[in-house]
Amino acid sequence: MSCNSVLTLAAGEKQRILRFICQYANDNEPVCVFVSGGLDSDVVARLCVEALGEDRVRLVFVLQDDMEEQYGQNAYQLASDLNVPIDEINLCGMNVALVKAAEQGNPSLFCADSLLDPNRAKCSLRTALISGYQDKGFLIAGTSNCTEMKLGFFMPFGDNLAHFKPIAHLYKTQVVQLARELHCRENVISQPPSAAFWKGQEDLTDLAYWMINRAPIMGKGRKFSDEDDNNMKRIRAGLTQEAIDYALYAIDKEYDANTAAELSGLPLEHISALRDIVVSAKKWKNRPLLKCLE
Repeated sequence: MSCNSVLTLAAGEKQRILRFICQYANDNEPVCVFVSGGLDSDVVARLCVEALGEDRVRLVFVLQDDMEEQYGQNAYQLASDLNVPIDEINLCGMNVALVKAAEQGNPSLFCADSLLDPNRAKCSLRTALISGYQDKGFLIAGTSNCTEMKLGFFMPFGDNLAHFKPIAHLYKTQVVQLARELHCRENVISQPPSAAFWKGQEDLTDLAYWMINRAPIMGKGRKFSDEDDNNMKRIRAGLTQEAIDYALYAIDKEYDANTAAELSGLPLEHISALRDIVVSAKKWKNRPLLKCLE
């Protein structure tokens, strides 16, 4: 099976997204984009400005502990490129305070000295700000892409919350193509995808651990052995963003494992692990919100 075209950005896709934004954000409503210094939020901000004009878009950059300086620099350069205002909100230290308070309430669930809880709390704090900007009359533009959605690389009550999501139907590989069409800066396009929770964090490294776990790492997480760490390095060495996206595409289309392996270039054991992650993500991460009795 040829993989030359299945993830090629469709002709006219940018214009289709721009129309979607214009149709959603009506009556001169202002839009807020929480920018991280990463590619996805960069692309969404540029789309919103092109669709609505610079006078209707505001950027928000949340400064948190252990962030690499490049992300803040990218965010401010983006605001300059687009000639839009940017609010910097310093939440350093608040994530640990939040988890300590939660730990006092339920020490069996929360741990301020762990890796996961304080870093996931960074996302939870952004949720509070999203709520605040929404309450001030802003529409919130989501920045998640299709790769993240299928893998469960988000918190349902965190970075998943938005009024509209312009790129949630695009795999990361397609987002990169769109970024070049939007003239995003090359340093933003080429940097490794990351949640930027701690220095040196990369999404593909996290995914390699998830593949060992065969599911999103949730709850208190999992203690990985030295053998697990060595397996992670082996898995990570064979991963590329394009290979992951082709595998996810094949899984979504319900292709058999051999076809998925051929399309992505990944071994069958990786396809099996990714399929398990997608199934778990559907159960734990992608359940519909706001479900009501009809």
